[in-house]
Amino acid sequence: MRLLAGKLDGYRLDSKGRLSIPTKWRERVGKEFYLVGVTIHGCRCLNLYPEEKFNQVYDSLNQGTENQKYDILASFFDDAEEIVADAQGRFTVAQRLKDNAGLTNNSDVVFRGMGQYIEIWSADEFEKLSGGFDRDKGVYDLIDNATAGRE
Repeated sequence: MRLLAGKLDGYRLDSKGRLSIPTKWRERVGKEFYLVGVTIHGCRCLNLYPEEKFNQVYDSLNQGTENQKYDILASFFDDAEEIVADAQGRFTVAQRLKDNAGLTNNSDVVFRGMGQYIEIWSADEFEKLSGGFDRDKGVYDLIDNATAGRE
């Protein structure tokens, strides 16, 4: 699978709670995928996982004691939804997932390609997340910070 990369804004959840997968990613994501509500650095969004990546995430979470696996998987699946997009790449976002991600009908939406999955943000939540990022640092500074202490 080719990686999903880039930040795409100018999208909107319509008045019926539907969203369209950006055209450039539609074929790679496929018609059937999963949405999962997540919190990242205190900000809420949805992760759109193609089926193969969703299965990989499941496998990585299915570790530990039976009680640990139960707690982690219950939380993960409580905030997940199987999705089938229509021929135009549109899908309806369940109300519980909209609530989880701070989305409402007619919300402005930001898509962010994260390699093997897509983050779907309300514009407000994305702005909150981006506010903590030091844009004066370059990508190599970020890589150095992320790998510090692994040596």
